Amino acid sequence: MNIKVKIGLLLLVVMSISCEEFLEEEPPTFISASNFFQNAGDARTAADGVYKSLLESHNRFWTVVDAYTDDQVSRTQGGNYNAFGTHTVTPSDRVFEQFSVYSNWWIGIGRANTVIANVPAIDMDETEKNIILGETRALRAFYYYQLVRAFGDQPLILNQIDERADFEKPRLSAEEIYDQVIIPDLQFAEENCADELHTGRITKWTAKLILSEVYLTRAGHRRTSQGDFIQGDASNWALARDKAKEVIDNSPHSLNMVGSGNTPAFGVAWLDDNSFTNESILELSYIGVQGLGSWLSRESNGTGSARGYWGANTNATPLVDEGWPGDLREENETNPTGLFFPGGIPGTGQQLPTPDLYDAFEDGDERLWSIMTRYESPSGKPYLCQPTFRKFIDIAYYLGEDGTSFQYVNSNVILYRYADALLIYAEAQNEANGAPNGEAYNAINQLRNRAGLGDLTAGLSQGDFREAVWQERRVELNAEFKRKFDLIRTNRLVQETTDINLDWTAEQGSLSDYNNVYTPFYNNRPIWPDNEWLFPIPQSELDLNIENGWEQNQGY
Repeated sequence: MNIKVKIGLLLLVVMSISCEEFLEEEPPTFISASNFFQNAGDARTAADGVYKSLLESHNRFWTVVDAYTDDQVSRTQGGNYNAFGTHTVTPSDRVFEQFSVYSNWWIGIGRANTVIANVPAIDMDETEKNIILGETRALRAFYYYQLVRAFGDQPLILNQIDERADFEKPRLSAEEIYDQVIIPDLQFAEENCADELHTGRITKWTAKLILSEVYLTRAGHRRTSQGDFIQGDASNWALARDKAKEVIDNSPHSLNMVGSGNTPAFGVAWLDDNSFTNESILELSYIGVQGLGSWLSRESNGTGSARGYWGANTNATPLVDEGWPGDLREENETNPTGLFFPGGIPGTGQQLPTPDLYDAFEDGDERLWSIMTRYESPSGKPYLCQPTFRKFIDIAYYLGEDGTSFQYVNSNVILYRYADALLIYAEAQNEANGAPNGEAYNAINQLRNRAGLGDLTAGLSQGDFREAVWQERRVELNAEFKRKFDLIRTNRLVQETTDINLDWTAEQGSLSDYNNVYTPFYNNRPIWPDNEWLFPIPQSELDLNIENGWEQNQGY
């Protein structure tokens, strides 16, 4: 998000809920909040620092959230996410204790609370001040939203941390967190943030879109931290419908309708130039600097070459119809060069698309671009790979261009876009009104037509239209941090993850029947257990808060 800001000055606001070290002594370089927040520039610098938790959290968060759904698996033996495949997740797993999947959100909330506490006293333009406070409160709301969806009940901490009592809080129900901070913060943001296209910072339209999804989530199903299965109040459907309609009718955003080279219009938002398109409503802009780059390109390929999928030796001819072996194989090489990206990608395979997701796309659906099995370079030379989520790939790194690194690449991550508003409106309108109207059909047909497909069948019942929207959400929003949360709120988590296709075949382009999945998961896929609808509270956090009445989520 144009993260070229003075992050170093923001050490004063990096306070985790479980951190007690700040009480022990003041480090010599500590800058107190009262000394730092002096002018408008300080306010903006501090607010920009709150955005940093988005970068820090999403490098690992999506991999964990969507792991072993019907969309995404891991191939790594002995890897970080295997417990999610065997459904043996524990509160001490390294993804919680070492990767900060829980605590990074709290670091962001701590930063936001410090900004909210100190910016109001600064003598500066009131409109600019409220824009900064709006962005900060929207970020705080989003961080709490991620926490309650993934971990359930949370403590309510809305003040700057000055003393122990400020963070010694009991966990409140998710409903209370929605009512006391998530929704009020987003409502403040939609009234006060800038009315403009998204260029890296939250706008009023970002806040409205997130708020519409919050209402959509609250209308659906979930499991509580106490293990109860509940469905939200149906009045939230209308709230979600109306808020999404505001974005559709009044925002400056629109769908990208023109492709670029071999990239269809659908994929333009992910072109690797770090630019924001009219479709983008919340996008993370990574830069190739240590600590500020995305790891997803590194971890999103199943192998450093296409071996095993397209073919492993000279008897395999995946490019025979394109002139191989004569034109595409270098002298004395045993494989066509198109099987190897020159960037030396490590093939970590932490997040891979499933054949089940591949098969979800209709014939002719240009959104299948999302699953990359080949890349046509600007010179026209094809490179092949095993199926990979294209939305996470920095092609410059894959092609080995100067200045790229396997750890810190420039590819952006999109969290929300105009397509979300269309899909939320269509689903919520159908549920709120008992049947789809013409505008709901139009919302879905805009996405289908852009993808090269015809209009949705007219005259569908409420139930059939509901399933059509679910299908469109899956293929349109794949690899955008949505799948598991969608399956939970629609009560399909067990149904859709029980019998999924994990074998690639010739129909998907594979040279022979092929699988690339963590073996215990492939051989014995247990039904998704009730407790893993939520993640456990990390054990270290629980231990530090026993005196505050914290209890572990049911089933762990």
